[in-house]
Amino acid sequence: MAAGFQESDSDKLGSVIKIDTHKDITVQNQIENNLREENIELQRYVSVTKDLFCIFSFGGKIIKINRAWRELLGYKDSQMIGKSIFEIIVNDDVYATKFAISESVKSGGLDKFVNRVLSHKGIIRYYEWRVKVFGNQIYASGRDISDLIMTREKLEYYHNRDPLTGMYQRSFIQSSSEAMVLPYQLPLSVIFVDLNGLKLINDSYGHDQGDELLRTISQKMLSYQREGDIFVRYGGDEFVLLLPYTSYDVACSLADKIKNSNTLKISGRFPSEWVSISLGVATKTGIEDSVEDIILEADRLMYEDKLRKSRKHKNSIIEGIKSNPRLLRKWDPMHAENVADHAGKIAEKMELEPYLQELVKKAALVHDIGKITIPSKILNKDSSLTQKELEQIKRHPESGYQILRSVDEYASVAMIVLSHHEWVDGSGYPEKLKGEDIPLASRIIAVADSYDAMTSGRTYTDCKTMEEAIQELRACAGSQFDPEVVSVFIEKILLYGD
Repeated sequence: MAAGFQESDSDKLGSVIKIDTHKDITVQNQIENNLREENIELQRYVSVTKDLFCIFSFGGKIIKINRAWRELLGYKDSQMIGKSIFEIIVNDDVYATKFAISESVKSGGLDKFVNRVLSHKGIIRYYEWRVKVFGNQIYASGRDISDLIMTREKLEYYHNRDPLTGMYQRSFIQSSSEAMVLPYQLPLSVIFVDLNGLKLINDSYGHDQGDELLRTISQKMLSYQREGDIFVRYGGDEFVLLLPYTSYDVACSLADKIKNSNTLKISGRFPSEWVSISLGVATKTGIEDSVEDIILEADRLMYEDKLRKSRKHKNSIIEGIKSNPRLLRKWDPMHAENVADHAGKIAEKMELEPYLQELVKKAALVHDIGKITIPSKILNKDSSLTQKELEQIKRHPESGYQILRSVDEYASVAMIVLSHHEWVDGSGYPEKLKGEDIPLASRIIAVADSYDAMTSGRTYTDCKTMEEAIQELRACAGSQFDPEVVSVFIEKILLYGD
């Protein structure tokens, strides 16, 4: 026996060893119990979580899935176990998914990545994944972020898109990565499109009709968009069509299709003749040319086209009404001719200059042209008008003014038409002008218009005799009508005229 080591010491050592062994067993049991409890908790979590959970081999073979696969994607265990995890991932995302898993395995971390997963019914959902290696297996947890992705895509869409037309906004050309590569996609052609008539329609019929026109025109242009083309709403009534890898001849062919197709066959309350488009085409062939310069060149060429068409387009504004029976019924040419006849005689008896007499008759012929913007159901209503309907009718002088000022031939009478419902006491409309602030031609037309309306009969008034109409004119002289004009009309035309 070694010196210093007694039997009693040996007994004590054995005792210590036995106690330590017992402690080791207790600790081991405790660890195993804890692991079992943690495993039970993990199983419970995996079974109730809405996240996808699965275990698969390094080759992608699925070993285990949780119930979320059944509830969210519609897959049964039998359909998934033994299947490759990559079979349910959208093909375009498979390579990126394999690369992301490989990187996560290398790092041993829980790096996140996103891909698209196909449900049992073929519906695509976006999932954000975390993967980690345990032994020779990969554990993966995926959270559905489809709603988040779609919300983000919508925000990006509305940030880059014009909400009215669905085309890209002008800022997209300067800010997007897609537009940044355009200078290198040669030849790059640009079609600059300008919509003629939008302002007239906005001013005459209201912005709702103008917006509907823009939507319709945009959708028809977008029907010609090819993959890779960028169609932009460049301004209020201007559009820029960017055509990568497109020669000048091909771009001109597309411009002709837009110009000559049914693009301008538009349904609306306004005459279709009021709408036309002007086009300019330019092509970038050299890398030294900027996209902005090509757009400016196409804009210049568009403006030349606009100038060539301008007079023809303006003339078609009136011609479009004259060729439309539905609009002519609102305008009522017979009433217009009667008013022009009466007004011309008044101007003559008042000894106005010959050119002013012609101006009065010309204005009288179109004094009610603004009524084409009023719905027929209001104009033809045989019962009392509501306040809202009355306000719509009262806007017809302004609409007439907007129409006539857009036509060179009639611009000189636009102000006369605007004021033909003003009263000399200042209670008329639309500007509440008073006395001589109202153009004399407008005061003449007001008397002639009222007389013909009373004696011809309207849908909302009874027909009066000449004597009754004269009495009404005299009663309103000084308030509604110019007393001198009333006197000339009654004394020199109605009672003692030829």
